[in-house]
Amino acid sequence: MKIIERLLFLMSWTIIIGLSAYFFLENVGVYFTGYRSDSYINNPIWVSAHLIGGTLALLTGPIQFSKWIRNKYLNFHRLTGKVYIIGAFIAGLSAIRLSLISSCLPCRVSLFILAVLVLFTTFSAWWCVKNGNIKAHQQFMVRSYICILSFVAVRIGGIIPLDFLFGQIEDPTFGRTVNEYFFSFVPIICGEIFMIWIPTLKNIKRKTNRNKAGR
Repeated sequence: MKIIERLLFLMSWTIIIGLSAYFFLENVGVYFTGYRSDSYINNPIWVSAHLIGGTLALLTGPIQFSKWIRNKYLNFHRLTGKVYIIGAFIAGLSAIRLSLISSCLPCRVSLFILAVLVLFTTFSAWWCVKNGNIKAHQQFMVRSYICILSFVAVRIGGIIPLDFLFGQIEDPTFGRTVNEYFFSFVPIICGEIFMIWIPTLKNIKRKTNRNKAGR
C-alpha cells in the first residue's frame, strides 16, 4: 500500500512540475524572448508582475511541501517560504488588476475571485505560522498553492483536448469561461475534501468505534 501511495505521490508531483514548466515556457519564456499579445502590449507592467510573481510562487511552492528539506534545512525552508509569499502576493495583486481588463468578459469574475483567494490563503498561512499554529499553516499553504496552480491548470486545454469534460463547445468565449471556472474552483473543492472532509469523517468513525468498544 505504501508503494502505491509513493507512486501516486511521485506521479502527482511530476504532473504538477511538468505543468508549471509548461506555463513558464509558454507564458514567461515567450514574454522574455519578445512575444507580445494585445494584453502584453497594453498592460506590460501588470502582466510582467503577474508572470514574475507566479514564477516565484511556482518555483518555491514544491519546496515548501518537502518534509526532507523542512526537517534538514529549516532555514532554507523559511527563506523559500518568504519568497513564495512575496511571489504569491505579487501574482495575486496583479491578477486583481488584470481581472478588471481581461478580454474575456465572463472570465473576469472567476479571475478576480481566484486572485482574492490567493491573497487570503497566503496571508492566512503566514498569519498561522506567526502564531504558532503549524497545522493550520500547512493547510492554508496547500490552499494557497492550489490557487496558484489554478492559473496553470486553466491552460491544460492548450495541451490536451477537454471535450471529455465539457463536451464540444462551439462558442470559444463560452468554452474559455467554462474552463476558467472549472479549473479555478474544482481543485480548491477537491483540496478541501481531502484535507478536511475525509479526515473529519475518519475521526468521527474512530471515535464511534472507541465508544462502542468502551461499552
